[in-house]
Amino acid sequence: MRRAALLLVAFTITIAAAQDGDPEVDGKKASEWFSILRNDASPRKRAQAAAALGPLWLKHQHKDALPDLVRSMKVDTSAAVRAQCVRTFGSLPPDTAAVLAKEVSAAFAEEKEAAVRKELAVALSRFPDVAKKAVEPLSGVLKDPDPAAKVAAAEALARAGKDAKDSADDLLPLLDDKEKPVRQAAVFALGRVGPDNPSFVAAALAGRFGREPDVEVRREVVGSLKLLGDKSDAVVAMLAGATADADAETRTGAVRTLGSFGPPAKAAADPLLKSATANPDKALREDALRAFAAVLGPDGLKTRAADVVKVMEADPEFEVRLAAVEELGALGPLAKGDALITGALRARQSDPQVKVRQAAAAAVRRIEKKVEPKEPAKK
Repeated sequence: MRRAALLLVAFTITIAAAQDGDPEVDGKKASEWFSILRNDASPRKRAQAAAALGPLWLKHQHKDALPDLVRSMKVDTSAAVRAQCVRTFGSLPPDTAAVLAKEVSAAFAEEKEAAVRKELAVALSRFPDVAKKAVEPLSGVLKDPDPAAKVAAAEALARAGKDAKDSADDLLPLLDDKEKPVRQAAVFALGRVGPDNPSFVAAALAGRFGREPDVEVRREVVGSLKLLGDKSDAVVAMLAGATADADAETRTGAVRTLGSFGPPAKAAADPLLKSATANPDKALREDALRAFAAVLGPDGLKTRAADVVKVMEADPEFEVRLAAVEELGALGPLAKGDALITGALRARQSDPQVKVRQAAAAAVRRIEKKVEPKEPAKK
């Protein structure tokens, strides 16, 4: 608690000391390291001193560690020293890094060296609170020729979340980057930055899926589309096609995303039913059946109850039969008087699996439950 309280104090160049004295790190006193960092002519020695600032704060909470770290990050003439300062910053705990957010963001905005900007992007991918204050310089790194820098910047923007919504326009061109890690990082970020125009971004992601040769990027597209929640016809059509993707994880993601969309994804009902009846994966058949019911909605499901009954009677796995029973039972009084539904559920009360028998009995009771008329409200 003492350390947390210290970190709540506004950062200035004279942070109050949590521990006085002249502790030793790697064979040198703190005062020696500070002198080297501030005055030594050798960039190599200054970089060593910058690395020593980490343990001087983490182990000893020395009063000059953080101020000197930020000062050298901003003003040292050597890019190698500034990069080491950034790496030291990246080793700090998130609560400490948050105290330095404003200063580090300012250093980022002023930094011209590409290698140091890359290190800053990598460090900020660990600290969402700092990344939120550096969206503009991070977006600038997305144009860096170094693929690793672009990946680091995209990941940092993803951590910033909706505070980085303005970065969407800079992330979109990376969907066609020749490097797979860059495309994957851009897809990941676009699903998390909360863009102002999610439909436009979702359409771009759906288009990328159709052109994307790499299975890991296609998986990421499905995940980001679920997060964006755009239920346009183009997205639903893409996901419906993805239910038959060669990759099992992509198929599962597409099925579950469509199920989460509900009735706006009604156009995907037939591909989902095909997955529920023909896919060899038991878990996917169950997910697809539940998604089929979700996209149809209660009225649509009642109309296509025969399809669910076929699954309920034919599937060899009890988990899939159980899902069919539960989805039909969820119709409740809406299915009352439907001979097909009630008859099929009564037949399932003789199912070989006790869980299916119990669920079928509960479903019948739910459907046939007498609805009590409401009493008029008293004045």
